[in-house]
Amino acid sequence: MKPEERIIIQELKKGNQVVFEHLFKTYYSGLVRFSEGILFDPFMAEDEVQQLFVYVWENVRKLEINTSLKAYLYQATRNRCLNRLKSIHVYDKNKILYREGILNSGELEYVEDEKTHQAIQAALKQLPDQQQQIARLKYLEGKKYAEVADVLNISVNTVKTQLSRAKAGLRKIMGRTLTCLLLILGL
Repeated sequence: MKPEERIIIQELKKGNQVVFEHLFKTYYSGLVRFSEGILFDPFMAEDEVQQLFVYVWENVRKLEINTSLKAYLYQATRNRCLNRLKSIHVYDKNKILYREGILNSGELEYVEDEKTHQAIQAALKQLPDQQQQIARLKYLEGKKYAEVADVLNISVNTVKTQLSRAKAGLRKIMGRTLTCLLLILGL
């Protein structure tokens, strides 16, 4: 940490409002732009940065800043933004796409992530009985269309139609309960 930053922190701990205003004017606009890059909402971004400065002012005596002051402010802004996204249930798009890919691949028996497997099982239980049976036979037991048709004594075309409806239903169910699914999956 630079010596001038140590002086700024010491002055802040003394309650020097002029130093705090200087700190605010120096970093505020850059932190808001940085925050907007994470949140994609200018009002939310400003709110998070303003709350950060309020927090710094109210807790400056307790703060332990071991890096540069600038690095501390940017890291704190990043953390606040990520916590905000988490609180409004915005999660990693790649994990969501992974789960949709599992549904589209039809290879549910190869899912290694136990939480994902359980979430998909829970979604399967919400399907109509015939779709549920067909999806379990095809995806979880790895049966071919003809084998599923034989087991359930229905035509292969019915199997294909019901599987298509089951996949659409799973997407709808998992979309409708995505927040719950993500909480279950620990994301």
